[in-house]
Amino acid sequence: MKTVIWDFDGTLFDTYPGMIKALQATLSDYGTQDSDAHALLLAIKIDSMKKVFDDYAREHQVDRKELQRVYNGYELELNADPKPYPGAGESLQAVHAAGGMNLLWTHRDQKAWRLLQRYGWKDLFAGGTTIDMHFKRKPDPESINFLLNKFNLQAADTLVVGDRYLDVAAGTAAGCNTLYLNVDGLNAAPAATWHADSLLEAEPLVRAFVTEQFKK
Repeated sequence: MKTVIWDFDGTLFDTYPGMIKALQATLSDYGTQDSDAHALLLAIKIDSMKKVFDDYAREHQVDRKELQRVYNGYELELNADPKPYPGAGESLQAVHAAGGMNLLWTHRDQKAWRLLQRYGWKDLFAGGTTIDMHFKRKPDPESINFLLNKFNLQAADTLVVGDRYLDVAAGTAAGCNTLYLNVDGLNAAPAATWHADSLLEAEPLVRAFVTEQFKK
């Protein structure tokens, strides 16, 4: 059986615009006005939101937990209704219809499951990992290895899909195939098994993988 492990933010749902707005509002509260949206996006994509907060708290000598709390409040307001990328539902349905397995793999909390439920896609997943499970963060493959072991999967029959270098690095470290979604044109993961510029473009690749019709 073929399995697809899906990242969430920037892969299935277009959450980054809301995240950037929430981050800009947070930094503004701390006196950093007019922070550049593209620079923030690069910082998050290349590393993580956690790293952005860690660096800002250290450089500006502010409380890290309070910084996170302020951001969380803004994100609830400014990122309340992110939309899925075109091709998200079709890709998930294709895996399910072919007898494959979808698994969620995200640093987001239970909101990811709620959004999937809102669009009627939660039942297309056999399970997954969220930040509440306290795995080591990407690119550490700990959470992927957990999924491989829990569902008795073969890495060679598993595809990890994500929009960041960290996603590809974690998938590669776990021995899985990888599909890099270059949705922001950063070309950050040339070592991925396959590449696509959008989830809509990736959908036939995912379909071919689970039906064993794709050749490297």
